[in-house]
Amino acid sequence: MFKLTSSERETLAGPLVVGCVLGAFVGFASWGFDSEYEQLGHLRMLLNALTAFLVSLVIVNVPFGVLPIAALRRQRRKGSDDLE
Repeated sequence: MFKLTSSERETLAGPLVVGCVLGAFVGFASWGFDSEYEQLGHLRMLLNALTAFLVSLVIVNVPFGVLPIAALRRQRRKGSDDLE
């Protein structure tokens, strides 16, 4: 597993919160759309809403949380290789 520094945890916290809020909105919208326009069972609507939540969470967290940390770690490693 990767150990996160405190600054990396702070970098992940913002996108995680935004992703959860956006994901909740998209999940509720998916539930509302499915209940209004499609004749699906409650379990299927729940699965659609959870899928929408997880997809929007990933869409926000990968570019704004994970990629900056990966780029910073790569830059640090490359800088330490140059010093040797």
